[in-house]
Amino acid sequence: MFIGITQRLIEEEKYKELREALALEWGDLFSNSALFKDFIPLALSYEIDFKRYAPYLKAVILSGGNDLSIFKESFLSKKRDIYEEKIIKYCLKTNTPLLGICRGAQMIAYFFNSSLQMLSNHVGNHKVILNDENSFISNSFHNYAIVNLGKDLEILAIAEDQSIEAFKHKDKNIFGLMWHIERKNGLNNTKILKQWLNTIKENK
Repeated sequence: MFIGITQRLIEEEKYKELREALALEWGDLFSNSALFKDFIPLALSYEIDFKRYAPYLKAVILSGGNDLSIFKESFLSKKRDIYEEKIIKYCLKTNTPLLGICRGAQMIAYFFNSSLQMLSNHVGNHKVILNDENSFISNSFHNYAIVNLGKDLEILAIAEDQSIEAFKHKDKNIFGLMWHIERKNGLNNTKILKQWLNTIKENK
């Protein structure tokens, strides 16, 4: 089963080319984590209409990388925003499981009218606190944080500064995680990730 993954957009300075890139850690995650043993990642190109991919996908992940265009107005950020907004609308309409990672979580949160702002001390490992008050150490690589959720979303985990680390849609199979599951310390607690993966099985 394929899980589509959006890619980072970069400008290669030497050749002045725009490129799509997916970190090697994603391949490692799908190869070596038992959680993803039934899935194959499919990198999504921004030059191919998402509707062409959709029939082959069981789920979609909006990956990290690039700031939202509301924070950094650039061609690359805007291009990602437009493409990922179409994915969110598709998943919302079809109830296709959707997971946002870091930037992807911010994109989903923004789509659902949440509030985001720049925060410090969110680069490096830090504590994440689940709703049941259990906590764990996770990686963190973002300069912008979600501080309030829109009415369609609910909190699943917070950081010690009360910013939102994980959330889900109240009715749809849409989740967001501010940590990177594909990087070191990204699977220290998989409770929420397993909830999302279960929606794929239930959505067959």
